[in-house]
Parts: sequence; structure tokens; C-alpha cells
Amino acid sequence: MAKHGVILDVLMVVVLVLLFFCMSLAQEPRFFRESSFEEIMDKVKSSKVIYLGETHTSKRDHELQLRVLQALKDSGVDFVLLMEAFQIPFQEHIDDYINCWIDEREMIELTEYKRRWRFDTKLYSPLWRFAKENSVPLYALNIPSELLREVRKKGLENVISNYLPPKAVRPNKEYEDFLIDMLGKHKKDIDRNRFLEIQTAWDNGMAYRILKIMLAHPDKKLVVIVGKGHLFKGYGIPYVLSKWSGVSQSVLYSTEEGFYFLFSIDFSKESSSDTSMREPN
Repeated sequence: MAKHGVILDVLMVVVLVLLFFCMSLAQEPRFFRESSFEEIMDKVKSSKVIYLGETHTSKRDHELQLRVLQALKDSGVDFVLLMEAFQIPFQEHIDDYINCWIDEREMIELTEYKRRWRFDTKLYSPLWRFAKENSVPLYALNIPSELLREVRKKGLENVISNYLPPKAVRPNKEYEDFLIDMLGKHKKDIDRNRFLEIQTAWDNGMAYRILKIMLAHPDKKLVVIVGKGHLFKGYGIPYVLSKWSGVSQSVLYSTEEGFYFLFSIDFSKESSSDTSMREPN
């Protein structure tokens, strides 16, 4: 186990990105080249909303998520857990599982996990088992697949849903360019503008869900398990939520480029480096 912990520490230094931003106007941008896992956790614990980004099929990412959850619990942090792997209409079955009224097999079946999410349950089961074993409230984060299909068919402006905010927050230019690049890589057979509307609905719907859970748990922190594409450089979900609330948010996800911290209230000042200890301009 000690060897495993050392390996994870090395991975933290090599591949972890922590993008941490506070919407308080008193907060000045600060930049750090590297830090230990313990120092990272000290920063993360000061946030109201903590995003743990992932590549869905990455075992390494999910092991890191679990390690962060355990560290928060060991530090006495009171939090709820939200998972993109589950869609909101099936929340009652997640509640039943956490309350031990149904078992894991029934929960997976009743939430239609294998049809709606499809990724190997072995990657995610340690996370929902952690929630159950530690009495951590677990919430579905994802909006229904049917709603995204409706947006694709009708367009976002023609769709009204309780799962979406009354007015959507549109992506800025940098995030829009990222999404278009992602569309090209996936070679999806869909109109560019309609693709952007689907992603906008998706980000807004999940941010709206986070806002509702946050209001329901004013004394708890929120830990969000979600694909890192929804967190790119603090855009996506965190950016949308920042338009509605001034709560502090932190984002962690792995990258091939290395490891950096960013503390900023202005996304246009986003910066990173493996060597500089300077504050970003």
C-alpha cells in the first residue's frame, strides 16, 4: 500500500492540474509551479464547490478522485457528492441505495446506468460505495438524455425544461473554440451550431443542478465528479455557475502537459507554466 501511495504522489506532481478560482473581488491571481498532495488539499478545502475532472475510462483519474474524497473525509470536511454518471430523474433510486433499501445491483438497474452511461461500473463503484459507507449524500448530476435529444432536434431556445435555467449562459470564445475542436476530433455527424447548443444545454443543466444542491446544503461543500471537457480551463460548468453565484470553486484534472495551479477571478488571465513562480499578468 505504501508503494501505491508513492506512485500516486508522483502522478500528482506530474499530471495533476488544479485550476482554483475565487469569485470574491478581494482575491488576487496567484500562481504556483508545484505542490504536494497535502498542500493541494489545503487549497481545495477552502472551496465551496470542488470539481474532480476525469477521462471517463481512466482508472488513474478515478483512483485520484477516491483519494481526494478520502482525504476530505479524514480532514473532517462535510460534503455531498454529485456524479455525472447518473441522470437526475433517477435520484430516488440513488437515495434508496445510500439508505440501504436496495443493493448495488438494483441501483445500477433502476438508474439505467448501463444504457445511459455505459462506462465500466468497476471504474465508478468505489466512488458510490464510498458515499454509502461514509453516509455522504449522493446526487445525480446529469440531465436526461431525452432532453439533449430534444435540444438537438428543436434548438435550445425552443426547449423549456425544469432541468435547465430560464436563460442559458453562453460559452465564451475560447471555450467555444475548444468545443469545435472536440467536435472535429470526434467527427460527429451534427451541425456545428447545434452541437454548441447541446453542449451549452449540458453545461447549463449541470451547473443549474449544482446551484440547487448548493442551496439545499448551505453548510456542506459540493464535490463534483464530471468529465474534464466540462471544466476546460474553468469554463463549462464552473464558468456558468460563476454567473449566478460568487461561491469559491476549485477544479482538478489531469493533463498531458504537466501540472499547474491558477488562482484567478478573470479567466482571460489564465496562465500556466512548469517553471515560473511569477504571478500571471
